[in-house]
Amino acid sequence: MKKTVLAALLPAMLVAGAAQAATVYQGEDGSNVDVYGRLGFNISDKGSEDTQGNFDGRFGLGGSQTVNDKVSVIGWAEYQVNAAEGANAGKGNDSLTARYVWAGIDASEYGKITGGRVASGLIMLTDIADVFAASDVAIARQVGDVDSTATQVFRQDGTLQYQNSFDALDVSVAYILGNGSSDLDAAYNTALRYTFDLGNAGKLAPVVAYQYNKGNDGDKYTFWGAGTRYYVGDLMLGAMYSEDEVKRDGSSAKSTDEVYELTAVYDLNADWVLRAGYRSLDNKDGDNLELKDTTFEAQYKLTDRSSIFTSYVFRDGDNGQSQGFAGDASEDFYHLGLRYEF
Repeated sequence: MKKTVLAALLPAMLVAGAAQAATVYQGEDGSNVDVYGRLGFNISDKGSEDTQGNFDGRFGLGGSQTVNDKVSVIGWAEYQVNAAEGANAGKGNDSLTARYVWAGIDASEYGKITGGRVASGLIMLTDIADVFAASDVAIARQVGDVDSTATQVFRQDGTLQYQNSFDALDVSVAYILGNGSSDLDAAYNTALRYTFDLGNAGKLAPVVAYQYNKGNDGDKYTFWGAGTRYYVGDLMLGAMYSEDEVKRDGSSAKSTDEVYELTAVYDLNADWVLRAGYRSLDNKDGDNLELKDTTFEAQYKLTDRSSIFTSYVFRDGDNGQSQGFAGDASEDFYHLGLRYEF
């Protein structure tokens, strides 16, 4: 099996950027400092009748300090860099937005404890759907109604998280304290993944995940999901189902999203990667958003770290009472992008 496919099986213990970071300092005791960056330019008509160009940038810095042969202090900070050129300057588009900011302890086989705006263990599940450069992930989109700091269930401020791997089993549990603007009473999540080695038939990696948030105002948010990835040769297949639900205090109504996604990724050769997927989202008793998206994408690797992506998304959904999601739910769009990573 190719190294690129095997790498996808590794536990989601670090954010994607940290996993790809370059080491700029390595001490004799094993301490290190890493940096990561991503710059991109995208052309698309998503969310607009006209073709538009958008800058995409990220920068991360972190590393570890060795305490002894078993324990290290670790940390990572990664920011979204918004374009500040021309008309964007001074209009709220010239700032840094924190994606991940955390510190913790790596205790080797005893696991990792991290605190801050961490990469949630639920990414083990959401990554099944999050394979496209063009598409925005719709899973768990309602959690922000209860925790304003949340970016779906990928990351939330004030999270204390434990993660470990026991042979083929990956485990993540977290308690979410929130911060001054979160207004949380209680929140927690957990995720489990088990990887079955099927020999020549490949690998199967099922995942289950759950999250609960309760605000100080009594509003409640619940998320659960299950899915799997299957790896064989140069092909990766994914399937998942999830539900997230918001219940307002004093109301019997529950806004519920039911989502299922199917994905396929094929490494055609050393230069080309092909992707395809289907997404269905149906909201009940909320904004009644309906998504029916079919995505086709091709990636050409200019180098090991830089690529050109081109995608087309066929959409047959309904905005309901919402403003749509990643543009009008019924309007197809295309995407062309150049991504440079370092």
